[in-house]
Amino acid sequence: MSEDTTFKHESLQDLDSIIAYLEAVRDGFAKKRLTLADGEHEMVLEPKGLIRFDLEAKCKGQGCKLALKFSWKDRPTDSDSGSLAIAVG
Repeated sequence: MSEDTTFKHESLQDLDSIIAYLEAVRDGFAKKRLTLADGEHEMVLEPKGLIRFDLEAKCKGQGCKLALKFSWKDRPTDSDSGSLAIAVG
């Protein structure tokens, strides 16, 4: 993605639906393409390279929260620096 775009969705889901969404995210990372859609909006993400993974869990009173965050930088494929080789002589 080269343009500034935001996709946000918030809803209440049962546990089976959450499991299905997590499996879809896993499959999207495996295929290096995640398509997010909610009927009105759509966003396609193509994760590559090193991906930062943040996990935060909190419980306070009877409420708990689990936040997962993945972030990466989109880079043109021609700017890949490749591997480093150092030779003597």
